[in-house]
Amino acid sequence: MSIQNEVQTSVDSSAGKVDNGASPELFGTFHGVLKPTLLTIIGVMLYIREGWLVGHAGLLGALGVIVLAYIITGTAALSISSITSNVRMEKGGVFTLVGQTLGLEIGGAIGIPLYFAQAMSAAMYLHGMKEGWLSLFPAERMESTFLGPVVEAGMYETFMVTVFFFCALGLTLISTRVAFKVQNLVMVFIVVALSSMFLGLSVHEWQSPQLIGDFADGNSFKSLFAVFFPAATGVMVGASMSGSLKNPRRSISKGTMGAWGISFVVYASVAVLASFLVPTPELVSNTTALIDYARWPLLVQCGLIASCFTATLSSLAAAPRVLQALGEYRIVPRGDLLEQESKGEPRKALIYTGIKVFIVMLLGDLNAIAMILTMFFILAYFTINTVLCIEKSMNLISFRPVFSIPFLVPFLGSFCCLGAMFVINPLMSLVSLGIILAIYIILDRRKLEKPWETVHSGLFGIIANWAAKKVFRTGYFEQKRGWKPDLIMPVEKSSQLEGVSPVLKAFTYPQGSLQVVALRYEDKASTEQLRGVNKVVKELNDKKIFATSSLVEARSFSGAVKTAVSVMRGSFFKPNVLFMPIEDRSDQELKEAAITAKSGRMSLVLMCLNQENVFGREKSINIWVRDQSPDWNLGLHMTNVDMLALTAYKIAGNWKGKIRLCCAVSKEEYKRPTRKFFKNLISLARLGSNVEIFVSDESFSDALNLVDKADLNIFGHSDELQKEHMEDLSEKLGTTCFFVKGSGIESIMA
Repeated sequence: MSIQNEVQTSVDSSAGKVDNGASPELFGTFHGVLKPTLLTIIGVMLYIREGWLVGHAGLLGALGVIVLAYIITGTAALSISSITSNVRMEKGGVFTLVGQTLGLEIGGAIGIPLYFAQAMSAAMYLHGMKEGWLSLFPAERMESTFLGPVVEAGMYETFMVTVFFFCALGLTLISTRVAFKVQNLVMVFIVVALSSMFLGLSVHEWQSPQLIGDFADGNSFKSLFAVFFPAATGVMVGASMSGSLKNPRRSISKGTMGAWGISFVVYASVAVLASFLVPTPELVSNTTALIDYARWPLLVQCGLIASCFTATLSSLAAAPRVLQALGEYRIVPRGDLLEQESKGEPRKALIYTGIKVFIVMLLGDLNAIAMILTMFFILAYFTINTVLCIEKSMNLISFRPVFSIPFLVPFLGSFCCLGAMFVINPLMSLVSLGIILAIYIILDRRKLEKPWETVHSGLFGIIANWAAKKVFRTGYFEQKRGWKPDLIMPVEKSSQLEGVSPVLKAFTYPQGSLQVVALRYEDKASTEQLRGVNKVVKELNDKKIFATSSLVEARSFSGAVKTAVSVMRGSFFKPNVLFMPIEDRSDQELKEAAITAKSGRMSLVLMCLNQENVFGREKSINIWVRDQSPDWNLGLHMTNVDMLALTAYKIAGNWKGKIRLCCAVSKEEYKRPTRKFFKNLISLARLGSNVEIFVSDESFSDALNLVDKADLNIFGHSDELQKEHMEDLSEKLGTTCFFVKGSGIESIMA
């Protein structure tokens, strides 16, 4: 199957709901992209704003505005062309491009403002059409006609723009193909109108062009740019027709770039023409001066009306198709209705769009509409360029566009878009960004079902890959300041995870992680017992514990743990804590686990779960520090105190509980330096105010009875581990106990 047929099949299969079963008529490059795009760009601004621009800014200033506008739209056009040559385009144009790359949420956040911008463009073109009509048939000339009552009521302008609106809407409702056929006639009018304007040089005295204008009447370069910029924004009309093209991958790139290049030549040429043809004062005071100085002004006026009318048709054809795609993926309310088609036409989306256009048309004027359009379009262009920057930066093998452009092009486009936004109007830029952010937040909360794969998750993968490489180069995991609890927990059955998820979450949330290693032995049929591990891990993730699982086969528990630790220590994100329940373990297995943790430079946390109280009310933790009298030295690394304190601090912070530092000293005189040590530790380690101190000169066994009961007790342990001793302590205290041995990498003082 050829690429063209493959793409056409894709388009046909996703054309939406067709009421009568008829297949939609598809367009080629010229009729579907180049012509509507070109006729949308060469519109009202060319006839009644470019001369005004030259008058205020001068020839060089006007060319500067035009070049800057076309750099922004040109980079966006190149980015659109490149991206579309890599994907199977469906309906929705730019919304689809962004949605396929960054997800429906971001696609919708851009697609909705873009839809409104394209719809508002129709209102702007209707106002331009009105101005062209008024230059031919001013109100005073129509007082004696059948429109006299309308003129006397002061409704002449509103009446005419309303008539134009319903004519354009009616043609588009009949068929987009009919509307586009009207454009063929309009192109003739535009060629004749442009010819008449240039032939004006043959009947009028040539002027000495003003290179730099006076920027009178409070106008500046940025305000002139804001008003003129919508003239070049029609480059996305062709992309919005993606669902109605025979070969969108090819047509969008060729048609868009062709229309962009031709229109740039036209605008630049007309700017030069205006500076030589019309005196500067008239350019400033008369927005239709270019028409008045043409060889045959009537032809130019007809060209203005025709071009504005066809630009309206293009906008009314493109905007509903974006809305239809937004409805199909339920980005907007009543999507089930908006996605429907009749004979390949999204008529319900068109009617909804027509209502919006009519309201904006009645409320706004040309300059006000142009300013709002500028912001929305620049944001759309910024997003398109940024999408391509992301795609090229990720170097994914799936991104191999037929039409490839250098990275500098979209980067320059993004930079220019941001600069233009905040130069034109910083406040409106922030408001526009706020609108897009609000739409994104709303869509993100709706958990939209994605119909295609995106690079959204792949983007985070690339960032993680980059960060992981930096980890190895900088020795991050050897830095005390960068320490966080990344646990590895070996289990033989899923029941070993049940009941301990609260403390696992308290220990790891929000930045830590948990790697569950399911163990299977050659001499034990434990497959059935391990089936529930993945299910429990998923439940842990639902509880906001970043948990993953893997399976290790070995001959024994100690061998499996050693294998797991060795493998995990070679991964990008290395675990730094071996977390083990002591139930079902022998003394020998615990000792071998301690050796494995030490050789892997990992901390070891052994948990003796009290089945009766588990973790109590999850409010208080007692840390038992071994007596170091008389040498209580506070440094960046203290014998096992660091890991004890870090463990307690993490868990107590998530419990919103308190910590109690406990010690049993051998002599009365050692109590004071011990308290001083604890106070300094609390201060320098920034443990907070909710920390108590308990120091007793009684025996350790008696001190356990004297201290207030906690929900968790944390002890240090030596290499000589005795399971029976741990269980006795847990039973005596009536709480779950942790027995901790640090690796030497941790520091509570960091």
